[in-house]
Amino acid sequence: MLDIQIFDVDQGFCAALSTKDHHTILIDFGHNTRSGFNPAQYLLQQNCTSLDCLIVPAYGKEHLAGLSDFLKQTLVEGLAVHFLAANPSLKADQFHQLDVANQRFTNAIATDQNSQGKQISQSVKIHGIDCSFFWNNYPDFQDAHNLSLVTFVSYRDINIIFPSDLEVDGWRALLKHDEFRDRLRHVNMFVAANHGREASYCPEVFDYCSPELIIISNELNQRVSPQMLNQYQNHAKGCPDGVCDQKLLTTHEHGTITISKFLDRLRFVKTQLKTQPKAHQY
Repeated sequence: MLDIQIFDVDQGFCAALSTKDHHTILIDFGHNTRSGFNPAQYLLQQNCTSLDCLIVPAYGKEHLAGLSDFLKQTLVEGLAVHFLAANPSLKADQFHQLDVANQRFTNAIATDQNSQGKQISQSVKIHGIDCSFFWNNYPDFQDAHNLSLVTFVSYRDINIIFPSDLEVDGWRALLKHDEFRDRLRHVNMFVAANHGREASYCPEVFDYCSPELIIISNELNQRVSPQMLNQYQNHAKGCPDGVCDQKLLTTHEHGTITISKFLDRLRFVKTQLKTQPKAHQY
């Protein structure tokens, strides 16, 4: 069993991948002042005493501030972190909070110093969950958005991409690589980059990717423009057999979104609507 929860947060992003035996992966550290959601407190409430992996995908100031706060809470609450995953090309003097995290935890992404050319990917299997990471290298890119760590998660018939804050130039650089394009071809659930902002919409991505469902995690008081909603809606093909009447979900409209997989059953998507709960089966 696997639950993927994409939380409704005020700023940034936060998702948790949890198995039935309490193995957990956390992606980013956003919180919600309206509901009181806080990732460290949430994990403890779920009886999670350790994280198998802490994925640090975004390197803007607000994201790294969230990382710093989360790390302080792990010390106070005694929440153990086995290792983290972050873009391995980043320099400590430019990303201080990430350097502090690297001093406490091992980065699961280790670059091969003997490889020809610059490494841009690595795959890790964590308790039956396949995670593939892709990144652009510093100093080829120097802006935090295009240095984002892109995460592909595969579990049975769930293939989802978390592209963090990647923008168009960063997408296009990764699209030059056969392995990245091949991963995109398998994606059936697509989390829009950078909260659905136009600067992160790269139409060429959908030459290789035909997701059933697109999810947008939009920040507090930030509605996605009608134009971008329409663009993403057109790229989603919908789920098989017409079981679900929606091809696009946003945390602003639907609250926290949960994707579940139970043994050999079809994957199941549940939303927590602001007005009333609703579930969609795929």
